Amino acid sequence: MDKAAVVVEDVLASLRMRDSVRQVYTEETDSPWNEKVLIKRKKEYLDVKITVWNENMYLYGRVHRLLLYIYDILSPSFQYDSQRAPKEDEAGVWELYSQIWGIYVDSRVERTHIPNFYDRCLRSNLFAEALQEFEWKQSFTLFDVLWAKELLTHAEIVQYAHDPGAAAPIGTLDPDAPEVKIRSFLKDHSVKKHLEGLTSDVVNRMAHDILNFTMYHCKDVLITSSYYGIHLGYKDTTFAEMVVKAGNLLLLTLRDPRTHVPTTVTVTETTDLEAVQSRIKEVFFVHFLDLQSV
Repeated sequence: MDKAAVVVEDVLASLRMRDSVRQVYTEETDSPWNEKVLIKRKKEYLDVKITVWNENMYLYGRVHRLLLYIYDILSPSFQYDSQRAPKEDEAGVWELYSQIWGIYVDSRVERTHIPNFYDRCLRSNLFAEALQEFEWKQSFTLFDVLWAKELLTHAEIVQYAHDPGAAAPIGTLDPDAPEVKIRSFLKDHSVKKHLEGLTSDVVNRMAHDILNFTMYHCKDVLITSSYYGIHLGYKDTTFAEMVVKAGNLLLLTLRDPRTHVPTTVTVTETTDLEAVQSRIKEVFFVHFLDLQSV
């Protein structure tokens, strides 16, 4: 009998589930992130399959937490109802449902002082990542409330997955919080959207002029966006980046391929635009020459 199977028998006994679970099949995986539990319900018992990371680190805690999901399903006080559970194609709700149930499981593992891969810190970060539309302080407030709950029902987990704010008062979302803005750009960014962030009409026009100049004077230049800014590239290199700052400032960073020293220019309403454009052309030309010789 392998170590995981021995641990399974020990945990089933400690949770007093041996009479309710006929068989637990174990399957190995090469990552702790792939661990999961599946059940097949019979009239009087369950058959269970668990996928377990093929390492001994925190093995008892990892098996214990997987079987706690089965414990909940069997518990009359938990009132599990598979018909209420979100469907996996409800991506955001399903993820929150999984995270909240995971918090309920792992908080109990911690209270029993069993070492666990999914400790409080990791669970908190995973939960904040799942709450894409919330500020970090709101996510951590909700997490602390959920982690402290010693009893939860399946209906409550489903409710909080659809409406996280029902778990605790979290206040009004600040759309200008840095993490909210970053997440927004991670999901939906473009050159146009970055330029729309410039509240100064003068700087906005200057930014457009810089891009138009670059497209005209720098052969085969590629202008793309990322969540934090606009990139000016040639072949596989980036020779300049533009980042909107404080609404009315544009930070232009030029990368000299020979000195490898970046130079940042703050473009304001009084900046000499021709000098900036001339410098862009010079830096691009060095990149162009270097790459022709490769």
